Amino acid sequence: MHMVRLVLALISLLCLTATAAHAMWPVYHEPAFDGRVLDLETKQPVEGAVVVAIYNKRSMGAGAGQSSTVINIKEALTDREGKFHIPSYTTILAQPFTRQDRTGFLIYKPGYAAVQLPLKNHFTAKATAERELSPWYDPVLSGKYKIRLRGAGVVELPRLATKDERLRNLPALPDQLENLGKQKNLTRLINEEMKELGEPALDPYKVRQNLLAPAKGQK
Repeated sequence: MHMVRLVLALISLLCLTATAAHAMWPVYHEPAFDGRVLDLETKQPVEGAVVVAIYNKRSMGAGAGQSSTVINIKEALTDREGKFHIPSYTTILAQPFTRQDRTGFLIYKPGYAAVQLPLKNHFTAKATAERELSPWYDPVLSGKYKIRLRGAGVVELPRLATKDERLRNLPALPDQLENLGKQKNLTRLINEEMKELGEPALDPYKVRQNLLAPAKGQK
């Protein structure tokens, strides 16, 4: 018990030194995230949308071309009012020479535009200006659809018109290896849309096996 209290005290002390942008090594800390998802056209709440926070770390000194590593994922579903809450997250970066990287967000509801953007400031009420953004890198969808950020934490999603657009819009799981069990709502919603569109279901564990297969075959 003494050791547990010592570790918790160390975490609390180091959290006090965290800056708004990045927690100081070796503490990783993000505050709670709160928001609301609405239909862009009707302004009505979108219930049952999944909001995924993707927590990342990066090796110190890594170049811009190197990818971040996902260290944790948290999901939340929007309620009848379209609201969601993701609790704060704090951990120790056990691997030396790593630092906290930007937290990403994925918002998804079948039939609506999927959002994949870094929205930390929007969901912590640090950015309240209204603006429109392209939610994807897909040249077809980004040229036709925009999402709207309004007020503190409000995200308005447009409905998609065609099957082709909905297929293009399907998001990939943020982490296909270490955090599959933390993406159950996202996986369920993807498969609901796949079924409605007449496409085969996504089996993330089969994808994981395929990703690990080459490594197992190496000698």
